[in-house]
Amino acid sequence: MSDTVLAAKPFLVEEFLSSENISLADETVFEIFASMLSIDISITPPPVPEIGVGDERTAIVGYSGAMRGCCEVQMDEKAASVVASAMLGGGPVTDADSLDDAVGEISNMIAGGWKDRVPSLSEHCALSPPTVITGRAYKVHMSRPSVKLMRCYTFQGQYLFLTLRREDVPVA
Repeated sequence: MSDTVLAAKPFLVEEFLSSENISLADETVFEIFASMLSIDISITPPPVPEIGVGDERTAIVGYSGAMRGCCEVQMDEKAASVVASAMLGGGPVTDADSLDDAVGEISNMIAGGWKDRVPSLSEHCALSPPTVITGRAYKVHMSRPSVKLMRCYTFQGQYLFLTLRREDVPVA
């Protein structure tokens, strides 16, 4: 077994749910939107959901190692179009593949950026490639019980929902 795996300290639930960790997640989102997209984004209370109104996209990036879980980024089609447009230089983007790619990439950047800010995860946690789900009124389930952090952000009149999940895995 490698020294990296042996040296890995589990990222405990208390650390995951701490206000410091929530701040690290927020900082990650702010930095990525400012530096990569040149878009101002802010924390906001979640809106009243309009279930089944339009297509939504959720990109999921998995974590394994010192923490098992995932990062989910969810937004509707219009929000995905704003993100894709900013990523591709400003022109309108409406094709489904480009929207999925943009949501997947922003999820990957947020997942990796947050992980790199957490010292116990930075070198001891691997990421999966993003998986994008598109549809209406769907739910994402994990096979094991988990704790989660949920944040809502707004940018250019659009919403981004971030959920970080940590699986409840017994510590050996």
